[in-house]
Amino acid sequence: MDKISISKFYEQFLSNKEFQDPETGNLFFPAYIFTYNPQDEYRVRKQIEELKDKLKRPNNFIDTLILNIFDEFISFLKEQNLGQECLYDLIIKKEASDDSPEQAARILKEKANSVEFFNYINKKAKDHFSTSNKFKKVYLLLHGFGSIFPFLRTSQYLKNFEQHVSGYKLIAFYPGEYEDQHYHLFNEFHDENIYRAILIR
Repeated sequence: MDKISISKFYEQFLSNKEFQDPETGNLFFPAYIFTYNPQDEYRVRKQIEELKDKLKRPNNFIDTLILNIFDEFISFLKEQNLGQECLYDLIIKKEASDDSPEQAARILKEKANSVEFFNYINKKAKDHFSTSNKFKKVYLLLHGFGSIFPFLRTSQYLKNFEQHVSGYKLIAFYPGEYEDQHYHLFNEFHDENIYRAILIR
């Protein structure tokens, strides 16, 4: 199946007045998946930023929150302190050590799937959607799932973050394909079922 383009996604969904209402669509878990060719990663990132500008125009008047999940994870690690050093620096040292690269990978996976990290992202979202300004606030656009793999899978993120999504629509940009009722990261690695999220077609 051909993937929908970002321009079509904008025209058919994001700029649609009915879709802009957080109370329409998937009411139990307002999360959506946009799949794209992994080879287009940097072009897609640029287009996501362009979506933010389009949505701010008067015909939409929407202030969109865009987060790169990998960049947020790095920021989260830098804010976690162990003794006199931040966790990020300690992990870098373990990765560089001949004795500890596996331990570093275990720590990264544990922290990426931790309640603390999900709460960290939730606070970013809450701060954005609870702050009043002249714009509507509807969408949280998340990307960077290819960069944070294998420490955090999109399916695990959505499954654990479901409890936090309320009053806005979450759209995860997924570098892979949907085929035979399964998602395949990078068109190669089989992912678990994307928990209750709706595939943008």
